Amino acid sequence: MKTWIFRRGVPAVALAAVGLVGALTTARRVRASDHQDTPEVELSPRYDVNDVFAFPAATPGRIALVLGTSSPITPANTPGFAFGTKDQELYQIKIDNNRDGIEDLVFQITFTGKAGHQRVTVRGPVAPRQTGPANTLVGGHKVSGPVNEMLGSADDIQVFAGPRDDPFFIDLEQFFRIIPDRRPVTGPLSQLPSTPSAGSFRPADQARDYVRGFNDMAIVIELPVSMIERDPQHPSPFGVWGTTSRARSN
Repeated sequence: MKTWIFRRGVPAVALAAVGLVGALTTARRVRASDHQDTPEVELSPRYDVNDVFAFPAATPGRIALVLGTSSPITPANTPGFAFGTKDQELYQIKIDNNRDGIEDLVFQITFTGKAGHQRVTVRGPVAPRQTGPANTLVGGHKVSGPVNEMLGSADDIQVFAGPRDDPFFIDLEQFFRIIPDRRPVTGPLSQLPSTPSAGSFRPADQARDYVRGFNDMAIVIELPVSMIERDPQHPSPFGVWGTTSRARSN
């Protein structure tokens, strides 16, 4: 049996699941972006969890969960980029639906094949075999097929995995002038000229959205909200977060 050891994770939102649109306005905690924030993920970009999103789907009663991974990559480089394969990495979206800070349900996402010919398998939502940093594969509901295609059913679970435009906005050049010790050690941003530390971000008409035109590798799962609520008859808040893990053979 193979065990995956937690490497990266980002919490997204705590949602009230009543009516969803209204629910999002009652969220108490939002902490979703975490792009390339340590040297470890800078040198191993597939382990980087950029963003985790949970928002109402276009169809009432459904929710979209998104795990964005990998540091921003240019569209030109996208065809050669790939998700980590099943014998290396496990991607997970975890859900706490009783407000104790421990996952009650998980989606586990694995990939096979090489760049340009990958397939994705999504397991869940199902109770995990373990909680916390060490996880093994679960059974239960599966959706699988080629990446870059819409998979599953519009009435049940739908899945997409592949490159998508990075939705995050940040004036990254100015950010590294504000906090220079967070500047990366490689790439163009490592070559920013030494200037006095800035005290704030630039005005909107002067700011530069550094990730505009860049892709990340997105995993998108859409499903009925009732499938992840503890009691669909009495909706209550739930939390969503994402992790990546490295495989360890037992």
